[in-house]
Amino acid sequence: MITKADLEALAETRLEDSIFLLSAGRASSAYYLAGYAVELALKACIAKSFQPNAIPDKAFVNEIYQHSLEKLLGVAGLSQDFNVDSKANPSLAAAWGIASKWTETSRYLLWDAISAGSLVSAIGDPKH
Repeated sequence: MITKADLEALAETRLEDSIFLLSAGRASSAYYLAGYAVELALKACIAKSFQPNAIPDKAFVNEIYQHSLEKLLGVAGLSQDFNVDSKANPSLAAAWGIASKWTETSRYLLWDAISAGSLVSAIGDPKH
């Protein structure tokens, strides 16, 4: 079983790996792993909603096993607060605009250093 702490540690590791890969000139791999850092962080937020001694709804569990960052934001219950925060903070909205374009199929594409750097910067800013 993977825990919330495991997901948080994996998200941090994937972000650190993406920074390392970007600095080594491996933009496509950096882009791909950076997106997974966001996915893992959102799944860590979702993990908070599980209650001990309770069987979660199957549809809810199935929603977790996807890679759409927009949908995971909703499953995590963060959409409403995020919409308010991003309207008040244009930098947050811009960072999400970059990050939310990531998809699992990014691994099948080649990314340049500017695109990868934009994604890594967007998700690596601790304020946003």
